[in-house]
Amino acid sequence: MEAKNIYEQRINRVFDYIREHLTEDLSLEALAQVAHFSPYHFHRLFKAITGETVKQCTNRLRLERAAALLKTSPTLSVTDAAFACGFQSASSFSRAFHQHFGITARAWDRLSPLKESKNREVLDGFHQYTVAELHEVGETAGFGVRVRDLPARWMACIRVVNSYQPHRVAAAYAQLLEWYRSRGGDPLRAQLIGMSQDDPDVTPLRLCRYDVCLTMPGDWTASGEVSAREFPACRAAIIHCAGDIYLVDRAWQYLYRYWLPRSGYVPDNLPALEIFRRQPADIGWEYYDLECAVPVVMVGMETSLEEA
Repeated sequence: MEAKNIYEQRINRVFDYIREHLTEDLSLEALAQVAHFSPYHFHRLFKAITGETVKQCTNRLRLERAAALLKTSPTLSVTDAAFACGFQSASSFSRAFHQHFGITARAWDRLSPLKESKNREVLDGFHQYTVAELHEVGETAGFGVRVRDLPARWMACIRVVNSYQPHRVAAAYAQLLEWYRSRGGDPLRAQLIGMSQDDPDVTPLRLCRYDVCLTMPGDWTASGEVSAREFPACRAAIIHCAGDIYLVDRAWQYLYRYWLPRSGYVPDNLPALEIFRRQPADIGWEYYDLECAVPVVMVGMETSLEEA
């Protein structure tokens, strides 16, 4: 079991590395070094654990990042999005985008859902809102978006794959609480943060990843299925949500599909955050009191940041 945990943590480290280095060398050999495996064993282990080959994964993450940039920045050119996500030419990006999403990037109106929008058909009660509906939702729900700076955080995390099955997230949260207490800490005094690594409108649900995290003292280290990570300081667009899971979903759609394209910001190359004001251990899983936070940068900075 311990070896399995170590292997999964190494593969998770590769996922994070790919997201953070989209414009760099993401060859099998380079990523095998990140995972500390030989290329041969890395290829086999990666496919066994993730269900994707290394090439399929890197291509998908580059395309999903490009789709996020195009969706939230109406003035961004397709060519700039392609280069910002590691494609060597506009033509290679166009072919890959069409093959993956079934439409060319230039033909996409950036408002219509891409092919994985069918995800919502299996998520009971989750409605795909039109832009007009989102405008009304923002008015009636009182979604006031604030942009503020967030500090860096040192966190203990458990990654959940296929995270739109709620029992998986709840089980990871309970496991993290137990681990935290075993270290002598009080987890209810820590900050609970959920990190969405993927967009369910473009990523197949079975591949969606969610990190359940608790802030922890800087001298703590991780063990077992718990990994340690530092989340960098960033600027974020934030909506406070107090209600059921459907209200939280409306807030996310409002942020990404309505507010961001009109804001002068685009998503930074960081996971979206759910910053819990009150933890499920206190109030259960039927009601949420949290902040939906999208790390952002000003339009025009996204290419330079990808290259930094």
